[in-house]
Amino acid sequence: MRRRILLVLCLILTLLAAPVAGPLTWLGAGPSTRLGTGLAGGPLFLEFWTISLQPFFNDYINNLITRYEVAHPGVKVRWVDVQIHAIEQKLLAAVAGGVPPDVVNLNTEFAVRLAEQGALADMDTAVSAADRAKYFEGLWASTRFKGRTYGIPWYVTPSVLAYNTEIFKKAGLDPAKPPATEDAMIDAARRIKDRTKIYGFMPNVDGVRMMHRFREAGLPLVSPDGKRAVFNSPAHVKVLETYVALLKKDYFPEDALRRGYLGATERYSAGRLAMLITGPQFLLRVRKDNPQVYAKTDVAPYPLDRGSVVHAPLMNLAVPKSGRNQGEAVRFALHVTSDESQLAFGKLVVIFPSTRKAAGDPFFARPGSTPEEKARYIGAQSLRYARDLTVVVPRSGDLFRVFREAMEGAFFGKMGPKDALEWAVREWNARL
Repeated sequence: MRRRILLVLCLILTLLAAPVAGPLTWLGAGPSTRLGTGLAGGPLFLEFWTISLQPFFNDYINNLITRYEVAHPGVKVRWVDVQIHAIEQKLLAAVAGGVPPDVVNLNTEFAVRLAEQGALADMDTAVSAADRAKYFEGLWASTRFKGRTYGIPWYVTPSVLAYNTEIFKKAGLDPAKPPATEDAMIDAARRIKDRTKIYGFMPNVDGVRMMHRFREAGLPLVSPDGKRAVFNSPAHVKVLETYVALLKKDYFPEDALRRGYLGATERYSAGRLAMLITGPQFLLRVRKDNPQVYAKTDVAPYPLDRGSVVHAPLMNLAVPKSGRNQGEAVRFALHVTSDESQLAFGKLVVIFPSTRKAAGDPFFARPGSTPEEKARYIGAQSLRYARDLTVVVPRSGDLFRVFREAMEGAFFGKMGPKDALEWAVREWNARL
């Protein structure tokens, strides 16, 4: 069972870490909405889509469904699990064809892009103020578009810092004093590479994730009214210049730009990386791949930058507007994301609830002794800093493509950092 869970964790984190690529295709209007009614007096059927959870969490999801069906006689829930590589194409086809699922699991970027197309129900209207207050405010606002929220937060994965204590010692660093800030982590990475010839870190700066670095540094991407891109200020340029210089001086490998989380985890598991910025799930993979490295691993809070915020990829449950049973769909989504349901999920796998009560359970207050137990405790403590920093802008697929091109140009020497950002800002402003 543990081996199966390890495999699915990699799939889940891949989805959370990497925004869905490409622009939206045409979305059809679909049939008119019918709230909570079955056909000819028969059962009311709900279709619930998740991403890459079968067969690893069959018992958990089936129990969720059974409890709901018992509490709501006459309702039947059909669970459909979609593989990570197929979710976008399959959902767009279902919405365009007028046969969407009633409840669907989406990451924040895809949820906002669908909301932009008018394809999702407004959760600020559908969910009562009392129920909305159960969730962390910053997480509830993650799928907000033009002042309205279009997804119910499900679970979140704030990052932690895992580090190899043996490599720290070889570099003359004190393993009991891991870096607490972004600047300190960069300094430690330089020292580790200079003294051991092992890479110190693989920063999360590939593609659009550089946007998260800007926001963690307290720097905005767009103006308050959302009508202008503003990420070409001297402060933005300085951040990008720092990382471009680190790459040019070989303080982190090109893998960081090409393979992201998976490449970093593989390198860390092989003992060829000193620090791993990761969701706690990946520590289980380290234990599986290399028990020797796992035994040398300690865990610390994610090093904060000037913005005092931690990017925490979030999974949401959304209700397509063209679905036939919106009222019942919202009730089921609230059941899946309830305190009880999320706490049970968090006890199966190292993820964190989006609700205040579940996150405050004593289960998350025990530091433990293993790396993943420490990561669970540290991750729960960092929820107060957690935000899904996905940038919410119209036509995000096109704008994110421009941003990725600018980052590739800067990191691979086609443009200077300042020129790359100014070009991207001009392109964004022509589209905003």
